[in-house]
Amino acid sequence: MAVAQGICKNCGSLIVYNTADEVCECIFCNAVFPLAELIPMDAELKDIVFPNEKFEKTDSTKHHYVVPVLPDQVEVNVEREKRSKTLDASTKEKIEYEVQAKDVKAPKNVIIALTAISVAVLVIVLAISLPMYNSRTKLLDKMQGNMATITKDIVTVDTSLDDKGFSKGYFISGIKCSNVAVVTNDEIDEATAKSLFVSYCNKRAEVSNIKGDSDVEITIYAQKGIYKVTADSFEFTENSLPIEDKK
Repeated sequence: MAVAQGICKNCGSLIVYNTADEVCECIFCNAVFPLAELIPMDAELKDIVFPNEKFEKTDSTKHHYVVPVLPDQVEVNVEREKRSKTLDASTKEKIEYEVQAKDVKAPKNVIIALTAISVAVLVIVLAISLPMYNSRTKLLDKMQGNMATITKDIVTVDTSLDDKGFSKGYFISGIKCSNVAVVTNDEIDEATAKSLFVSYCNKRAEVSNIKGDSDVEITIYAQKGIYKVTADSFEFTENSLPIEDKK
């Protein structure tokens, strides 16, 4: 006994039948006819006219059915069967509507336009950032070279540089060198902290075209505590330990 498939000659639906039987029955239109009259699965359905006659369901036949396929799926199944016979071994497992990366190709003019835009953006970024970087580097070098003069007679700060070019007793940051931190063992007060602020701002204005002090903030780490000075504020935080004991 074996189970096979064919197409109903009356309505065109899929019929699953037992090859040991002499007749088959369509579960969709209830037509009963000899197996020899079944339409093969690979037949050209577009050339066949189905009468679609009405039949009443009877108990005169008994067949073995598997999960039925709806009528509108028959043509899809037939086309898939035919297509699988023509595909070679290298393409048989490919999905019918699969889109691969190599199949998607942008027009040449689009690629050229996108490349030109990317290059233009890069040029603009470099044109803006490089001058700013160079300007900040030059200003930083000038301010580092003048830190000894800035702190002279105000507060004791180690203004030397280590082997890598980093300052030992202070740190300057910001595009306009507006943030400064210094370390000292001196016992200073508010007046000393503000004097250092004024000295730094004056020297920055002298070596650059940056005028004003509204963007400058100086933080001094001293024996008594931490001093923060800006153009319009002063803040002091007392140390809990002497500066040399801190790690």
